[in-house]
Amino acid sequence: MAKLVLDIEYDYDFLLIGISCHEKDYRLSWSLNNSLNLELAKTDDLKLDSKKYKEPLSHSMFMFDNEDQYKQYYLISNKGPKGLLIPEQKHSDFFLLIKGTLLNDDKASILKKIKDTPGVLTIFDIDPNKLKSKENLLF
Repeated sequence: MAKLVLDIEYDYDFLLIGISCHEKDYRLSWSLNNSLNLELAKTDDLKLDSKKYKEPLSHSMFMFDNEDQYKQYYLISNKGPKGLLIPEQKHSDFFLLIKGTLLNDDKASILKKIKDTPGVLTIFDIDPNKLKSKENLLF
């Protein structure tokens, strides 16, 4: 009997911003809410199955669903108790993931506002298609 191979292609059509910051997740969330006029709120932690550990990896997550603009904002901690969400992004403490349609002007404005946010040391515009661990960002 012949084997069938299922080839699945996922859509990584979102803006991903790496944030280097020494603040706690709730402090960064509050600062981003003020800078970007968002309402990020704590949700259940992002849990990922791990081959290395019996228990799933856990990363704190904040979310805001802007229904008027059809955009969703997620602030996700890269550093969890048992490791990194995206190991190849060791210099990023957090990720701001934005789903929805963004114009180039919107993107530039968001990046500038995040860079000027108190507590943020630096930001990185990340192409999710170039990440080895990009599947960890699908939830």
